[in-house]
Amino acid sequence: MVVRLRLSRFGCKNKPFYRVMAADSRSPRDGKHLEVLGYYNPLPGQDGGKRMGLNFDRVKYWLSVGAQPSDPVQRILFRAGVLPPPPMLAMERKGGPRDTRPVDPLSGKFTNLKKPADPAPSETTGSDENEAPSPSETTGSDENEAPSP
Repeated sequence: MVVRLRLSRFGCKNKPFYRVMAADSRSPRDGKHLEVLGYYNPLPGQDGGKRMGLNFDRVKYWLSVGAQPSDPVQRILFRAGVLPPPPMLAMERKGGPRDTRPVDPLSGKFTNLKKPADPAPSETTGSDENEAPSPSETTGSDENEAPSP
């Protein structure tokens, strides 16, 4: 029996309220569960009340015995500080190939692991053909040169 930590929906139409539950992976979403571990309210009231409440001891217990959190529960546990951030990949478009650049889980923006390489400084010991001549070379008059008419 594989145990999953997942959300079970309660509440009214257009006003969802979820309970975080430990349940058998074969049971339906709102069906039989093993234990209620907390709640999650995606639409807080006007008083700005709590959005989630978790029994951290029981969550840690279920994770220690091998329970697998669903993706939404994994994000909730990350925000609560129980789990490390989940690996996130951005998609180009729906159904398209995935972008392999890492995404910051809090902001949703791409994180740049590698900084752009600075151009290597050119060696100044030798003269290049592409380099402009120095001002002393262009302003000096040469005695062998005839004046132009």
